[in-house]
Amino acid sequence: MEVNNQLIKKLEEEQLSLASKLSLKDRKSVDQINTVAGIDVTFKDIWKNDTTAIASIVVMDLRDNFRVLETVFAEREVKFPYIPTFLAYRELPVILDAYEKLKTKPDAFIVDGMGILHPRKMGIASHFGVITDEISIGCGKSRLIGRYKQPPNEEGAYNPVYVDGEKRGYIVRTRKNANPVFVSPGNNISVDSSLKLLLKSLKGYKLPEPTRLAHTLLQKYRKGEIDGRQKTLL
Repeated sequence: MEVNNQLIKKLEEEQLSLASKLSLKDRKSVDQINTVAGIDVTFKDIWKNDTTAIASIVVMDLRDNFRVLETVFAEREVKFPYIPTFLAYRELPVILDAYEKLKTKPDAFIVDGMGILHPRKMGIASHFGVITDEISIGCGKSRLIGRYKQPPNEEGAYNPVYVDGEKRGYIVRTRKNANPVFVSPGNNISVDSSLKLLLKSLKGYKLPEPTRLAHTLLQKYRKGEIDGRQKTLL
């Protein structure tokens, strides 16, 4: 797919239009969010620039020791190249394919990527949240935008991330001696509640448990070690 300046300008305008529909108010309190879905995407053969994207969504019950309620997978050919700040145009279609397979209705979604910590407040977690009108947050592993101070090397330490003087998320040290992650609202949740939901979703690893398991199962699915037709895998 050819991506030129005209197309980029069009997509930027679309992102700004979607951003005008964002809600950064809490639809539910974090105490009411009990079932959480993690979303991750990979490609079938990452060493050969394969264009087959695979998405996984894992729904967990946080009240029941992170019990898996449902796991779904989807595959789709992707033509849009990787371009920073436009990840949704590459990965969101296959995520929506997986989303449509869900029989469980989770309270919220954690997406591997950014929410409003994005130049136009439209990272993949926000794009997903606006399109589906779900509660969503983004958890990214590296900085895309924003100013912050590194949190102390202590589990659960965090500092706010600012963009043009506006608090848009947090940098969080989820484990001691681990690189921090970046959390921000996707849609239908506030900045501070996004942090609380991330902390609530941790289970001793760097990544929140729903996205960590989605990533783990995605690698097994990609290698043919598990059958994507199974309703639950644990």
